[in-house]
Amino acid sequence: MALPYIGGKSLISKTLIVPNIPTDIETYLECFSGMFWVFFNMDIKKYPNLKTIVYNDFNPLNANLFRCLKEDHQRLLKECEKIPVQRKGEFPTPPECKKFFDDSQKEIYSDNFVIGEYPNYDAAAKHALILSSVFSGANPEKSKFIDLKGKYHSKFTSFKNKLRDPKWQKMFESINYVENMDFQEVIEKYDGDKTYVYADPPYYVVGEGNYYSNHDFTKEDHERLAKTLKSMVGKFSLSYYHFLQLEEWFPRDQYKWESKEFAKAAMAKAGKAQTKGVELLIMNY
Repeated sequence: MALPYIGGKSLISKTLIVPNIPTDIETYLECFSGMFWVFFNMDIKKYPNLKTIVYNDFNPLNANLFRCLKEDHQRLLKECEKIPVQRKGEFPTPPECKKFFDDSQKEIYSDNFVIGEYPNYDAAAKHALILSSVFSGANPEKSKFIDLKGKYHSKFTSFKNKLRDPKWQKMFESINYVENMDFQEVIEKYDGDKTYVYADPPYYVVGEGNYYSNHDFTKEDHERLAKTLKSMVGKFSLSYYHFLQLEEWFPRDQYKWESKEFAKAAMAKAGKAQTKGVELLIMNY
């Protein structure tokens, strides 16, 4: 969707995740939706029984953004058009662009900020701007503005172009529900024999910091997620990097495991080969 976000599956979803989604499902749910990249890489014509599409994210700013996309993407576009954005070939960067970024970052990521009545189009536009103006969408409340020095189009401009595109508009309008719930609550709400859940939690990495805005995720949450998925009536697939407890939670003789190597774009550095990672997908079908 042209909006980067930490842990997003814009590339790996096409080769590993989407090809493994059952085609006979009636309800589609991502319980950690982020920027909803897996759904956006699906061809929904291949799912003839699909009736209910559910976006869920614990981060209220993400949920608000998708409520705006679902309810009135053209109104969101109008809000985005008010924001000063650096153009390709424009250098130095107009000072009002950096100032608007700084002011918006301080405003919407403040502990005192309240979204208020949903949908809040002003907050959604500012959130989209910040995600598209920091490195890989990571840690948006603290990351610095990336000055493109006039060499490229802003990713925020690409996002606005998506809002104008009929193909993307159809995808936004196909979302039935936008939730801002705990993963266990939303899974239990929509579970059923024709439900499919894709789970992409903040990854279990010992000794690492929390890179997800508005969303601490503890070891106990990982354990609770495993129990919740294993108790589902419907089908699920779960993304992770490998760690030892996965073997205990999802034994290979009871669950299907698939993996694929990928380049870590967020770890790329000039003059050096990209770091490789292995993405795991664990399924109960």
